[in-house]
Amino acid sequence: MGRTINRFAIFAERIHLMNGGAKSFRGSAPTDEAAMELAAEIAKSEKAEFYSWLHILDIVTGSYTEYSIKRGGVLVERECQE
Repeated sequence: MGRTINRFAIFAERIHLMNGGAKSFRGSAPTDEAAMELAAEIAKSEKAEFYSWLHILDIVTGSYTEYSIKRGGVLVERECQE
């Protein structure tokens, strides 16, 4: 096994469906700054053409930030509906 999950988990996918869950997990990072860097890398990756959203989840507090992924890998923060 040997995989460690860091504090900030990143999820990305094309559409919001209840069946995404763990399949939408793309990586994790130890700090919010590192999470933003990883999120930017994911948004600019080849696979990102199949993604329309990205979430960064703080697994300690349970809070998350939601982004839309625009052309060219640009992340635009969305207002979260709680």
